[in-house]
Amino acid sequence: MPDVAGWAVLWDLDGTLVDSGADIAAAVDRALSGRGLRPLGETAVRNHIGSGAQHLITACVTEALERFEPALDELVAPVLQDFYEHYQEHIADQTVVYDGVRELLEVITAPQAVVTNKPIGLTLMLLEKLGLRARFRAVYGSGSVTKRKPDPMMIHAAMADLGVTRAVLVGDGPHDVGAGQAAGIPVIGVGWGIGRPEGANVRVESVRALRGLLIG
Repeated sequence: MPDVAGWAVLWDLDGTLVDSGADIAAAVDRALSGRGLRPLGETAVRNHIGSGAQHLITACVTEALERFEPALDELVAPVLQDFYEHYQEHIADQTVVYDGVRELLEVITAPQAVVTNKPIGLTLMLLEKLGLRARFRAVYGSGSVTKRKPDPMMIHAAMADLGVTRAVLVGDGPHDVGAGQAAGIPVIGVGWGIGRPEGANVRVESVRALRGLLIG
C-alpha cells in the first residue's frame, strides 16, 4: 500500500467510526415483534448490517420467518417502516464512538468525508447527536447517490466534493473493500468493527495503528 499520510480520508460509519449494533438490533427486533415475527437478538442482526436498511430488514424478516414466504415483499415494507420510526427515536441510546476515534478525527488535517450505506437522513442525525458532523467536509449515505457500496459511485462523488484526487477509504466490511478497489483507492480495514474487511490493502487492530498510517 502507498504511504497515505496526509491523503483525504473517507470513512465508513457503522462498525468503523461508531458501534451502533445495539441500537440497530433493538430497532429491528422491535419492528419484527410488532408485526408478529420473532426477534432475532443483537448477534444475529449484526450479521446483516452494512448493506443498507432495505437489505437489513429483508434479511432479518427472512431469517425470522424460517421458511420461504412468497409474500416477503409485503412483509418487509411495514417492518421497514416500523424500523425507521423506532430507530429514529432511539438512534443514539447505546451507540458510541469507538475509543480513540473522536480524538483521531480532530487531529487529521486532511479533508475527511463519511461514505456509508446507511440512509443519509439517519446518517446525518446520528453524526449530529454524537457531535461528529463538524469533522467532515462531506457526508454521503444511501440516497445521496443512486448506487451504494460496493459500487464506487459514492467514493467518486465524495472525492469530487472534497476536491481531491488521492484518498484512502477506512472501513470494516467487504462492501468498503469492494468500493475502494472499484474506485482505485487503497483501503484500510479495521479489526474492531461489525464486518470483516477481507481483501483490504492493510488491516489495523487499533486506532493507534490507524493513526500511524493516516498521519505518519
